[in-house]
Formats: sequence, C-alpha cells, structure tokens
Amino acid sequence: MPHKDGRRHTRHADPGRGGAGGAAPTIRAMAQTFDICIRGAGIVGRTLALLLARERLRVALVAPPAGTQPATDDVRAYALNAASRTLLESVRGWPDAQHATAVLQMQVQADQDGMVRFDAAQQGCDALTWIVDVPALEARLQDAVRFQPLVEPLAEPVAAPLTVVCEGRASRTRDEFGVEFDITPYAQHAIATRLTCERPHGQVARQWFAPDGSILAFLPLAGVQGNSVAVVWSV
Repeated sequence: MPHKDGRRHTRHADPGRGGAGGAAPTIRAMAQTFDICIRGAGIVGRTLALLLARERLRVALVAPPAGTQPATDDVRAYALNAASRTLLESVRGWPDAQHATAVLQMQVQADQDGMVRFDAAQQGCDALTWIVDVPALEARLQDAVRFQPLVEPLAEPVAAPLTVVCEGRASRTRDEFGVEFDITPYAQHAIATRLTCERPHGQVARQWFAPDGSILAFLPLAGVQGNSVAVVWSV
C-alpha cells in the first residue's frame, strides 16, 4: 500500500490471525491435569471426590461405562450414623427424609425370651441411626458430582500424583497391580429384600436372633409414616 514517503510497503497476512486471506484463529487444546485420580465412582468414591474438590483440588473420577451396571432392582439399605449424615450433608449428598428414615427405637429379641430395647429419647439424641435407601443416596451423590466443576467423570484412569482405589469387591485395579488377598468363607448367607407391611413401622428397627443361628432384621423405610421395611435375613 502507498506510504506518505512515496514508497510501497507490503503487509503480510499472519496465518494465526483472522481476517481476509488469513486462517481462522485457533486455540491450542491444553492437556487437562488432575491432582488426584479416584478409581471407582460408588458412594465412597463420589463422596471423597466431593470432599477433595471442596479443598480446590482437581479430581478425575473413573466410573464404569454406562450399561455395565446390573439391571436388577437394588434393594440395599444402609444404617448410617450421625457422623455419616453430617459428612454427607456437607457435600450435599444426603437424601431427603423419604429416603433416609430416622430410627427412634430398636428392639432386639434373642432366644429364650431375651430382649433389649434402645430409645433415642432416652439417649438424648435425634435418632439412633438412619436407614438410607442406597439407590437414592447414589443418585444424590451423582447429582452433586455433576454440579461440581472440579470433578471430571472419566471412563478410563489418568495419570495423577495420587491415585485412590475405591472399586470395591470386583476391583480391576487390584487385578492390574497383582494385589493378593485371602478369602475367609463363612457358613452363612444373607437374603435381602423389601416388604410392604399392613401397618406403619413407627420408625422402629426390629431384629430377631433365632436358636439355629439365623438373624432376621426389619429396617424401617419410606419416612416417618412409611409402612415398608428392608429385610436382611442371615441364614
């Protein structure tokens, strides 16, 4: 283009800039780095990821691909104490009252007419424990992870300064590392199911110890007015 001194100057297009004759601007993708890689996205793995993210750490949370989970209904229920409730509430992972039933009384009956009773009011506490619906707890933690930007769900493990294994019984990482372990068989099996009762449970957990060594437990579900129970029968 002409200059005021009469000379002609040529402007060269910068290929890294936009504009006529130039390439579209590009941004180089930066390799994502993580402070911690958690292998296993169950209740323990997700809770740990949320706690670490609260400390401003970047977390890779490795979960199995969709469709690898069992399709059967999950009838599990956990008895969680006050410390567990406080921890889960701190990461917004505690389920609503319909799925976390406070136990106000426990009745334990043994053979030969023996019986022990526990009462939250006599102990001066809000509840002896809470019976928590496992699928509801997992869903609540999954939602909390989804809204935590410092936790990145991944399908495969990534390199990180620290790796935490929370994969449970069927641990792929344990097999990869060749970790050996012993199995001690017990001559007992547990049957878990759910029952709908004719009357409300009254927030009472009941347990029976039979002379043959079997143990039957009815754990209250579905909130204050609920009439369903989680059944665990050890035979």
